Order: sequence, then structure tokens, then C-alpha cells
Amino acid sequence: MKVLLAFWLLLMGCAGAVAQDFIKGADLSLAQSLESQGVIYRDGGQAKEVLNIFKDRGCNYVRLRIFVNPDGTHGQVNTLAYTLALAKKVKALGLPLLLDFHYSDGWADPGKQYIPKEWAALPHAQLADKVYTYTRDTLAAFKAAGCLPDMVQVGNEVSAGMMWPAGGPLKDDAKWDDFADFLKAGIRAVHEYPGMKAVIHLANGDRQGLCKWFFDHCKERGVDYDVIGLSYYPFGDGTLDQLKANLAFLSGTYHTDIIIAETGFFADGGSAGKTQYPTTPAGQAAFLEALMKIVAATPDGHGKGVFYWAPEMIRGGAMKGAKKRSNRALFDYSGNALPGMAMFGFTPAAASSAPPAGSAP
Repeated sequence: MKVLLAFWLLLMGCAGAVAQDFIKGADLSLAQSLESQGVIYRDGGQAKEVLNIFKDRGCNYVRLRIFVNPDGTHGQVNTLAYTLALAKKVKALGLPLLLDFHYSDGWADPGKQYIPKEWAALPHAQLADKVYTYTRDTLAAFKAAGCLPDMVQVGNEVSAGMMWPAGGPLKDDAKWDDFADFLKAGIRAVHEYPGMKAVIHLANGDRQGLCKWFFDHCKERGVDYDVIGLSYYPFGDGTLDQLKANLAFLSGTYHTDIIIAETGFFADGGSAGKTQYPTTPAGQAAFLEALMKIVAATPDGHGKGVFYWAPEMIRGGAMKGAKKRSNRALFDYSGNALPGMAMFGFTPAAASSAPPAGSAP
């Protein structure tokens, strides 16, 4: 009987470890800014600091972005000082951290990857060295503050390169060679910390052709990353079935761990894209459950988790000066937690009961 009990406890311990390993993350880069504006968040009617709400709900990873010299407009508040202060709060809650370098003074995505103004005149070799030293020095500041990241994105949605025109758009091999040098420079700084993982993050996570083209180029040039990060937004990307097929392709081809680094779904109006989920609080929750089951079921265990982008960014109500617009937050316009917060209670065991990807709740 004692042997059976010990075996059962061992199995339970292993199951708990697997569940803990699956990332149920949130990009909370605006949390400090919004709360300083007077935004109040509530869960079950009780007002709490938003980081505490996510921790209490089961969020087990936080993503924060950082810009080089942001001007503070349009949500571009993530200076080194701001991000350090927020990262210290994250680590004080015992949560791991994914740091997202934009290598720009503002938003970087496939449609705009503007080089920081202070770096614009640097020749290629000096620019690659600047990527290395900036990444190295930033991580050193995080270490000194006691909030060293666990994973680091070397660029944000770099499907078309970064730091244009030096590192893209990616239209020919010359641009690819220069861009790969920048990636390798940033990754070199990350890998100076044993155990810290370097993430390469692409947009359009449903697009298998794009991913193959991109990561084949990386392989040809010896880019030594650890994790593939993908964005998947159903209102702009393809179907959940296309995402599922691409996850299987990436896992089988590159044998690399994969995260959904960004996702979101409307809870009040807006487009549901090619899904059949309604843009309601219940539909938002059902979409997230389906997405997480698909990621958790990625072949060979390479689907490592999901980060929800800006779940704290209420588009109306409590946010000063904001007009009511379709809401992608996981809170309503008054700051009350929505059913979609249940994503942070997800366990990988639920992946075995995944519904058809396009089914409605």
C-alpha cells in the first residue's frame, strides 16, 4: 500500500510540474501607467492591484516591452526606468519575466521597424555592436535591480526585419545578412546569462510559408535562438486550424519550443475574423480556451504557452480621455474582470478534449 501511495504521489507531482511548465502569460506593459491614471481593476467586485489579480487567477508569466527612447505618447511609456520598476513588482510576486526588446523608439511591428534616432547614422558593424551593447547593458541593469528576465525577445514581430532601413524590409539576401547580424548580436548578449532563453518573434502565426521562409534563412545564417514566438490575432490572421497546422510544422521541422507571444479577442464588438466565436465576454473566453488547447497539443510537447496582449488596456470607461471602442481587454469598461480571465486557470490536460478549432461555444 505504501509503495502504491508513493507511486501515486510521484505521478501527481509530475502532473503538477507539467501544468506549471505551460505558460499562461500576460503582457502587462501598461499596467503601471494605467493605474497611475486612476484606472481601478476589480475581480469578484473587489478592487486590487492588477498584477495581483493576474497572479491570483493563475497567471504564471509576465511579458514587458521596452523601447530605446520613447516619447511617452500613444502608450509608448516603456523606458528603462519604467520597465525596471514594473519588472521588480513582477519578480516580487514570484513570477518569471519575458522582456520584449523593440529596438526602436516606439512601436515595432511588420509594418514599421524604425531604427532608433540616436543609432541611425551608425555603419553596419557599429550598429551590430550597438545592438549587442544595448542589450547587454539593459540586461545588466535588470540584474542589478534583482529582476533579471527569464526569456528575452530579440525584436518584436520581426517578420520583415528590424531597424529599417539597415535591417530590412527583407527583400533580398543583402538585407537578410545584415538583419541576421543584428539578431545574432542581441542573442549573444542574452546567452551570456546561463539559462536565459532567446526568443525570435514573428507576426502572422498562421502563415506556414512565411515561417518556413524566415526560419530557413535563420538556419542558413547560424542564428542560434531558443524559442519561436508567434503572434496570432484571429481578426487579422487566418483560422485556428491554420495556426494548428503551422505549430505542427514548426515543431516537426525545427524541433524548437514555441509560444504564442501575443493574442487577443474582442469582448464587445469588433471582428471575430475567421472564427465562429461571438465577440462577447463568453465568446472571448471560449476562443481563449480553444487556442490554449491547440497550443498545448502541439506535437512533441513544443507548444509551451500563450501570452495575452494588453489584457489590462480598457478602451473606455475608467481610462481618462478614452472613447468607448471595441474592447480587447480581459476587463469590462468599468474595470471588472471578464470570463476570459479563466485562461489563467487552464491546464494542459484539457488539451486532450479540444473541440474542433472553428466551433462556437
